[in-house]
Amino acid sequence: MKGHPLKQLFPANKLFAKILMYFLSLLIPIMIIGLIVYFNVDQVVKKDVSQKLTDNLKFSSQTVDIYLRSAQLTNNNLFSNPIIEQNLKPYMQMNNEEKLSMQLIVRAIAGNRNTISSFIDHIFMYTDTVKVYTSQEMADFDMFFDKFYRMEGYDKEFWKKKLQASSFFELLPPTDVHNYIDNDITRKVIPSVSTQYVNGRLVTMVTSLSLQAISASLKNNAMYSSTTYLILDKKRQVILNESGYSAEMIEQISKHLDKTDSTEFMEVADEQALVVHMPSEAFGWDYYSITPVQAFGKEPASILSLVFWICITLMIIGVCFSFIFSMNLYNPIKNIRNILVQSEKEIEFTNELRSSDELSVIGSRIDQLIQQNRDAVQKVSQYSNGLLDHFFASLFRGQPWTQQETLDQVLDDIGFRGDSYLCCCFMFHYKERFYRDIEEADRLLIQEKMKKVLWGIMQQQVNCYLMEYEHNFYVCMVNLKQEADNERLMLALDSIKKTFEYDMIYCELIIGLGKTYDKVSDITKSYSDAITAMDQWKDHSDIAIADAVGLTIEQSYYYSFLDEKKIVNGLKAGNVEVLATEVEGLIQANKSRGVSYTHLGALLVELWNTGIRYANERQLDIYLLLTEEEYAVLANKNITPNEFTDRVERLINFYDRIVAETGTKGERRTGTVISFITAYIESNYAKDIYLENIANEIGLSAKYVSRMFKETTGTSITDYISLIRMAKAKELLTETDLKVNEIADRIGMNSRTTFLRMFKKHEGISPIDYRHIKARKE
Repeated sequence: MKGHPLKQLFPANKLFAKILMYFLSLLIPIMIIGLIVYFNVDQVVKKDVSQKLTDNLKFSSQTVDIYLRSAQLTNNNLFSNPIIEQNLKPYMQMNNEEKLSMQLIVRAIAGNRNTISSFIDHIFMYTDTVKVYTSQEMADFDMFFDKFYRMEGYDKEFWKKKLQASSFFELLPPTDVHNYIDNDITRKVIPSVSTQYVNGRLVTMVTSLSLQAISASLKNNAMYSSTTYLILDKKRQVILNESGYSAEMIEQISKHLDKTDSTEFMEVADEQALVVHMPSEAFGWDYYSITPVQAFGKEPASILSLVFWICITLMIIGVCFSFIFSMNLYNPIKNIRNILVQSEKEIEFTNELRSSDELSVIGSRIDQLIQQNRDAVQKVSQYSNGLLDHFFASLFRGQPWTQQETLDQVLDDIGFRGDSYLCCCFMFHYKERFYRDIEEADRLLIQEKMKKVLWGIMQQQVNCYLMEYEHNFYVCMVNLKQEADNERLMLALDSIKKTFEYDMIYCELIIGLGKTYDKVSDITKSYSDAITAMDQWKDHSDIAIADAVGLTIEQSYYYSFLDEKKIVNGLKAGNVEVLATEVEGLIQANKSRGVSYTHLGALLVELWNTGIRYANERQLDIYLLLTEEEYAVLANKNITPNEFTDRVERLINFYDRIVAETGTKGERRTGTVISFITAYIESNYAKDIYLENIANEIGLSAKYVSRMFKETTGTSITDYISLIRMAKAKELLTETDLKVNEIADRIGMNSRTTFLRMFKKHEGISPIDYRHIKARKE
């Protein structure tokens, strides 16, 4: 170029001028955004703080609710405690030997207090007006309520009346309590009272919850030191009033926030404040947090300053990039245009070549390429992954294809026609080390990507379709079009073995290879061959290929009238152990005869039908014995090796329920199980604990433990583990100088990323921000 380059740049092609103007035009919205942010940042901050305070109050209220539930559970556990049942009776009815056993009652009460000792002020029970049993001693009834534990709102006559009628669980309004042992210090407590029958006598159990401990729990979780809390019960009586608001102010606050959960800016005690309301579904309490606006009023100014400097920086960058792009972008665009034009000579570009707008030429050519691609994949694209999964699942299950397209039409459209077909199955068994050494997030990612890895390796050698039939169980339908495909199939399987060779310390892999069939409809036989070979394979190495070729596989099961009679006799006798032995014997007998896995599934269905017939003879309602999901599972003849043991357990459980309905059976104490779970979590939160190993510790199924815990506490085991871990994390953030990754390790979360995401979900802010806020508050 001669002369100034810019003077020759713009006349050469209008594209340069357009690009420069586009970059410069970006400066206009940047300035507008800066002005808009200036006027709206206050509202944004208020909305953000409202959400964070709402999340914070929700977490705090759930913490209090859990301890209230635990107090309720403590009362119920004591009523069902064998020591209480055996030794507690009116004092005047005890003989000298029974009086010596009264200390056992005191120990039983003390043992239950340890569950939530931080929230319990006192715990005591009585069955007459002579003696009161506490977690420390046995006291005279009158002396206890007059001196040892005098409650201003409830005299001893009140407590005598509590023995006149039973009540399940009642939270009384707060009251002042005096204890001469603690120098007559006055404390606020919330009595929780339960009166139930024990051995035919009414027993009153009282757990006094410390209002100071509840207030401290709320304050420790607060984002701002100036935040105060107000709690009302379902009768609108005051439970907690930290700032001593007047009755008129409390009524005004409750009327303004009468929705399920809401926030509102209003004037409280002559200053503007943000009031957050969170109701408790468990006990009908309403939680309110009152935070002065001035506590977070400085944030808008800092955000506005940040936005201002961002705008200045972007303006400078925009000017620089506009100049650079204007000088250097033309030649690459011209080259792209030339490549697209020359890639297909038969297309006419006469009109476009005369245009000086290079982008128009490029856009036109790309549209033509897109249209060509659409024509090429039109047939295949009409089948979604879900439809193909359904199609191939119907094939290997032996179910008829009921869609509009015929079977041959689908096979032709997806290119799955060939001389022969077979089915190949992959089953992974993950070892304990997999769950111990690998983070949960990484475990989920590995299992999620496993299908893509297997399918990618198989597709390199053969025409196939792979689907995840069950968790950790994959089925691959292979289309063999020529003799060489058999060799390529073995190469693919060998490649899979080599790929996972170094991962066998974490898992076991068994590959089932079915026999080859000429008809596509016989894929169901090949699938049955594959899973039967996997079940009969004797090689216990970490990775193996179980080939059905050479195996004698029976296509019918053995279940005689005599076998059925044994099952019926076991049901009549009510002996579940005998039933389990008979079922296991039938299964092993059929396996030893080489019965296919598909027909083993049919055998389990026939055993289930025997139970159905027996239940109908006893006029039992089947739908009270089985849920719809259990009914569907037990009635399904299709079964995988992964679910065989579970299916047998479901069958035995079904027999067990029939026996229970026709006989008697002991029940587990739900309260004892829940207490064990919570104690186990609080003792082992720093380890990699999860539902399965908790269930193993108890000796119950994971599904049963999960459902029982959810129904009893109102929260899932996973959420409770997270709750405990976040509470411990906040303690470490405020009381130590440990780094974030060190804190994550100490609370059992080895992934720093997972810890940051979980903490943000619970608290609404990052751990670093939480530590800074707590430091400023102190």
